[in-house]
Amino acid sequence: MNQGGLDLRQSPISGETVLIVPGRAGRPGAIGRTTRIADASTCPFCAGHEALTPPEVEALGRADGMPDTPGWAVRVVPNKYPAFPGHEVVVHGPDHVLSVADVDPGVWELVPEAWRRRRAAHEAAGAACVLIVINEGPAAGASLDHSHSQVVPFGATPPVVAREQEAFASAGRCALCGPHEHVIAERDGLVTFAPPWSRLPYETWIAPRAHEERSPLDAPVARALQDAVSRLRALLGDELAWNAILHEQPGGSDGPFHWHIELLPRLTVQASIEIGAGIWVNVVDPARAAGELSGVG
Repeated sequence: MNQGGLDLRQSPISGETVLIVPGRAGRPGAIGRTTRIADASTCPFCAGHEALTPPEVEALGRADGMPDTPGWAVRVVPNKYPAFPGHEVVVHGPDHVLSVADVDPGVWELVPEAWRRRRAAHEAAGAACVLIVINEGPAAGASLDHSHSQVVPFGATPPVVAREQEAFASAGRCALCGPHEHVIAERDGLVTFAPPWSRLPYETWIAPRAHEERSPLDAPVARALQDAVSRLRALLGDELAWNAILHEQPGGSDGPFHWHIELLPRLTVQASIEIGAGIWVNVVDPARAAGELSGVG
């Protein structure tokens, strides 16, 4: 089906939705890269290289000066190889830092403000749902090594979020309201834990203890995510690749939802059972994962 110019296709057998975007094959490392490309001299996200990206749509921390010049702390630019219209990149600081765990805390706590502003802008423009995601490391799909996140607006609620909306609406009790099993850390009303239903080894979720449908995207959220990433890297190594996705109630939607961040280390490869049966095989018990991660704080 063609929706808003997008080539979206749906399997008549499984119902899964696929987006065909041949143009994204041209992005750096789109196919086959498994090692880092950490050359600051040519990195388009470093300060002084602003001309190597599309013109910025937002910048935080620049006291004065023109757009697309140095002096910024957090910068938002259009994704050069967008999967969806409006797809944006949020650059986590002007220095060539390769991990969220190593971003200066003062810079990192500005990042949620950029997410919040861009979420509001896309929703005001008519987006049905805005996903905020991080891919770190080539095995997690990161095209460039300089720490960054992505803001992805959708014209319609994507399938995973829609299924979560249905699950929260039909459940008699919210599974994220606690008490939480396998707690790793707790601070500022946010609980970091290894869910009993973890799909991947050391999968880590962050959720508010109180039932909240939308994330405030504030400094405590930033601190909780940086702490979780730091723990994972301390335990599993600095070259760890991972994905993080913010799941929340889309703007303008009604019904119960408990926002949360899913942090997925990429330690194993999904093989025939996951692909053919749709059943995840996790080789590390979440209780063990939580015990190990809580011990490295």
